[in-house]
Amino acid sequence: MLQITDRKKENALHPLWRMPFRPLFLGGVVWSCVALLLWLLTLLGKGSADLRVSAAWHAHEMLFGFAGAIVVGFLATACQTWTGLRAPCGRILILLCSAWLLARLGYLIWAVPLWMPVIAEVAFFIAAAFMVGRRVLAVRQWRNLFVVPALLGFAGLAAWHGITQSRPLAILTLLLVASMILVIGGRVIPFFTSRRFNLQARPKILWLEYAGHGLCVALLVIFAASLLMPVPRFWLGALAVLLGLVQIARCARWRVREALREPMLWSLHLNYWLMVAGLLLLGAAWIGLLLPINTFLLESAAVHAIAVGGIGGIILSMITRVTLGHTGRSPLQPAPATTLAFILLLAATLARVLLAPAMVAYWLSTLLWLLGYGIFLWRYGPMLLSPRIDGQPG
Repeated sequence: MLQITDRKKENALHPLWRMPFRPLFLGGVVWSCVALLLWLLTLLGKGSADLRVSAAWHAHEMLFGFAGAIVVGFLATACQTWTGLRAPCGRILILLCSAWLLARLGYLIWAVPLWMPVIAEVAFFIAAAFMVGRRVLAVRQWRNLFVVPALLGFAGLAAWHGITQSRPLAILTLLLVASMILVIGGRVIPFFTSRRFNLQARPKILWLEYAGHGLCVALLVIFAASLLMPVPRFWLGALAVLLGLVQIARCARWRVREALREPMLWSLHLNYWLMVAGLLLLGAAWIGLLLPINTFLLESAAVHAIAVGGIGGIILSMITRVTLGHTGRSPLQPAPATTLAFILLLAATLARVLLAPAMVAYWLSTLLWLLGYGIFLWRYGPMLLSPRIDGQPG
């Protein structure tokens, strides 16, 4: 039973501060567009000397600024559904979002001492871990407790990457985000698909599920260890390839054929497959399976298949569904142009992966991202800023 203690007080809040998904989805999407524009201007030689925009900044902001905001917004909202306990709202939510915003501005502007955004960002993720963890522990929902160490991992990596700006740390963070999506996506995508078509969900093969989760953890741990001591890249590559193969076996059971009839579903399935393809490419690059191809370019293609298609595409699909459901609307009736937004994100992935390192890959993928997420802001931004249409709190 959802615990709402004071309905009048709840309705007195501005709609933006009633649920975590509202400000964090909105802020994360807007910031992704701003950050990509600034990065593109820098690549074109039109950047500002007053800003910290660089390749490391670009990676940091898309991982911790954009994906981090969406992950926290999703988990802090989902914990209400999981536990029946009220999600953070009001002043607590304003403080949480303020920490996120201070980090974004601090990392951007050279005049701000670096320790300030580092502290603000670490505080953001630690506070999120506490808010989610406290609710999960209160109802002893051990199944979802894994999100707490994941958020704490975000905090540690945010500080480490914010100070060192290391490319391997950015890849480790990318793998952390991807692992969270693999775990949560493996739960919700087959469920959404079966429910949409009134089909009985295929029973999960437990050893396959455990193998997928275990390989995610193993890849993260061994990759982290490789930052501190020598680890043969072959082993990292073998783990990435094995993880990709296990994921193929998992998602091949998710009624893909039926999902292709429904944009709100094929956007999840196809982008999940793009993430799997990225893992396989990453493993191939680390093992050296495709030696005629430049290893750095292959790794970059793999990283962006995971980042743009896997993470960016799945995020767009999920925040669309969450926004509809949590504002009292049906996920089966998306706003006009939603399908176009999904197609644009797929096109952005293909442009970035297949056309790089030509300059057209950067500006075309950026333009397609801006158009895709611009549609989200146009169609779903007003929903995030307005009360639920069914008059319920949240």
